[in-house]
Amino acid sequence: MNINKYFTKEQIINNLANYEIYYQVAIGILVSSTQSKEINSDIKLEYALGSIYELIKDLENENNFHSIFDTELQKQSAMDAVQYFANENIKAVKEKEIDIENTVNLINDNLFFNEVLLKICKDNEKEQIIKWKKIITDEISSAIISSLLDLEKN
Repeated sequence: MNINKYFTKEQIINNLANYEIYYQVAIGILVSSTQSKEINSDIKLEYALGSIYELIKDLENENNFHSIFDTELQKQSAMDAVQYFANENIKAVKEKEIDIENTVNLINDNLFFNEVLLKICKDNEKEQIIKWKKIITDEISSAIISSLLDLEKN
């Protein structure tokens, strides 16, 4: 994979901003639809970057990479949110008090993010980008790229 092509500072910021929006919307839907306890909807930077890296690695040879990436990022973010949600509510999931199978199917079938949810995401994108621009400095961006290059060597 060409790390320098897919992980410029700007792309890291934009991808993290979008990943976080999709993740948080998915967590919000899961919490409200199951009436479960509030859980932390903050993403973990290293997990988000790992998910984005794996997604790009899986899609990089697709001819339509640029046209499908955002949709695939939505799916990946939502699936990561479902995994976290299930882990946080493992007892309720095991006892079938919370059924996440339908949500997983909606995500896989690209039906989870409807027009209303996508508008919410779009409306919050600029704010998230501003947030991530403050976090991802030139130094941090270089460290991320360096770490990914090391990962690629192994």
